[in-house]
Amino acid sequence: MSEGYQIVGNKTDIDRIVSTYFNFINGNYLKTALECFANKKGYGQEIVFVSFKNDLDDYDMAQLPKPLDDKHVLVELGYPAVEVDQIAYLDFKNFYSYLEENVKTEIEKNSGEGELIELLKQVKSSLDI
Repeated sequence: MSEGYQIVGNKTDIDRIVSTYFNFINGNYLKTALECFANKKGYGQEIVFVSFKNDLDDYDMAQLPKPLDDKHVLVELGYPAVEVDQIAYLDFKNFYSYLEENVKTEIEKNSGEGELIELLKQVKSSLDI
C-alpha cells in the first residue's frame, strides 16, 4: 500500500478500477482469485489488488483514509497505471455483482468453465449474499 490515496466514489471511476482489476486477473488468475474470495482473502496482480479487512495489518489499516470493515472490500489501482493510488470501497453485494458479471463474461469467452460457477457460488455464500 502507498501512503497517498485518492478515494473514488463515482460509478464511472469505480467501473474503471474494477475493469482494470479484472483485465489483470481474468484467464489464468481468475480461479485463484475466486478461491481467495471464497475464504475472504484478497488477491492481486502487479498493480491491482482486492483486500478484505483481515488482509490488512494495523499499519496498513492506519494508512487508509477510512477504515475497512467486515462488510466491504478495498479495490486498489496503483502506479504506474495512475500517479496516485486509487482506491474504492465496495460493499460485498456490489463487489459480488462485479465479480459475477466478469465470471460470466469469462465463461462465455472460454465456453464452459463450470468450476468457475461453483467457485462463484462459494464466494456468494461466504459473503452472505
